[in-house]
Amino acid sequence: MTLIHTCFQARSLRLVGWVLGVTLSFQMTAQAPTVWCDVLNFQNNDIPFVEVHLEYESATMSAILDSTGWRTKAEIQVIIESDNEVVAFSKSEVYGVSDSTEALAHYGTQFHLERLNVPPGAYRLNVSVRDAHATEGLATELELNLVIQTPGPPQWSDLFLVGAYSPSNGELSSLSRSGYDMLPLVGANFSENMQQLQFYTELYHVDEVVDSLFLVSTWMESSDGTVYSKTRRFYRKNAAPVVPVFTSIPLDGVNWSKSQRLVIQAATRENQIIAEKRLPVQRIATEIAASNADALPAYIAAFTDSLALLQHVKDHHPTSSQSEQQTIDHFIPAATVAQMQAFLADFWESHSPLNPELGWRNYVTAVAYADSVYGACRNGHGAMTDMGYVYLRYGPPNTVVKRHNGTDYYPYEIWHYHRAASFTNKRFLFFSPHMVAECFVLLHSDMLGEVQNNDWLHVLRNRENSLRVTESQVNRLNPRRDTFSGEEPEDLFFNPR
Repeated sequence: MTLIHTCFQARSLRLVGWVLGVTLSFQMTAQAPTVWCDVLNFQNNDIPFVEVHLEYESATMSAILDSTGWRTKAEIQVIIESDNEVVAFSKSEVYGVSDSTEALAHYGTQFHLERLNVPPGAYRLNVSVRDAHATEGLATELELNLVIQTPGPPQWSDLFLVGAYSPSNGELSSLSRSGYDMLPLVGANFSENMQQLQFYTELYHVDEVVDSLFLVSTWMESSDGTVYSKTRRFYRKNAAPVVPVFTSIPLDGVNWSKSQRLVIQAATRENQIIAEKRLPVQRIATEIAASNADALPAYIAAFTDSLALLQHVKDHHPTSSQSEQQTIDHFIPAATVAQMQAFLADFWESHSPLNPELGWRNYVTAVAYADSVYGACRNGHGAMTDMGYVYLRYGPPNTVVKRHNGTDYYPYEIWHYHRAASFTNKRFLFFSPHMVAECFVLLHSDMLGEVQNNDWLHVLRNRENSLRVTESQVNRLNPRRDTFSGEEPEDLFFNPR
């Protein structure tokens, strides 16, 4: 999974290590990738491990066109060594999100996480990030000293800010924690538009000092120790070998002219401190000052109603890259009007750099058409239908075959594109599985990244078949037995006219 931050967030070059006893050096050549890095300590059954969070700019990588579209490729190497030996090593090839154009493949940043088991001790950590598509590309080399402590009394893991999250739904990944997939904000930097901070940490061995409930408190404080009372939050937790904490605090009243720290503390019911952890955080300016409406383009600043603006941003889902879709799905629903406006302004500056307003107006026209033609079954929201999605993502098809009545098959349509994105001769087959006034759904396409269903002809002809498209579309190992059967839908699909 390739993941992103709030995509309109501007950042300056930095390298941050949140590891006890760190000394840090940073070397970078003019042509090497731009990289940010965090190193954090955690435990698993009393076995320490290190997480290396890496973020790098897609624009500093080259992109090539392959069978999936345009995408970047990074070669990442992490080495942890003592004076005598290498104690942990990993080497990964990380692909960027596949996009329809080279410009989109260079947009935004890429995130990568490495997790390495490391026994207690003093080490050197070396990280190398290189453009794998550049045969003579220079690598960004990051080096720091790190100390892993022996697990002992109750202690917090390192904290990290969470930029976005979603339920894991049983599918665990390196980003999965406590039932959620969490995207860290590398460097503990966050947008000035954020009204609250989400963060995650773990408390180990608290059950060895308390046998029932204990108190967790968290707040923001300045570098001189001044506590911002409006940011305080309190939670009662049950003692356990591992107590995860995933929560958020408001940022009311914080004086951002000073350096600030996020603090979390565990205490007994008698208010005796059990463990405490601090994380320096930094608020950074967005490229578009959300508080200054004059800095926004007029066509974006005109959106002031939060519900209308939210729907308008969701309408951009079909034409978005995968990373932008992640932002729309997981960040935008909880965003402020200013944040949504900033997202839209940045979106069109990236997608239509020569004339952002013209690109936006053309897309608004396409959305209005999709709403009127395909949106009847979704309360007028055409972008929420499969047909509207394909229309907005790839444009109007060159030919359309409609078989809604007078057929032995479910009602269906076949759309043919001479060119879709960077690919040629692509087809989309939609059908109505219940034969009532409902949305046509995408049953099969030969476009990479879209629904591919090898049983599509069988599903289309079998009106009594209870198999739903959502169950069948993932069955790609069962080859179609009646290839080139001569049946009308297959003839029309492979020979559009």
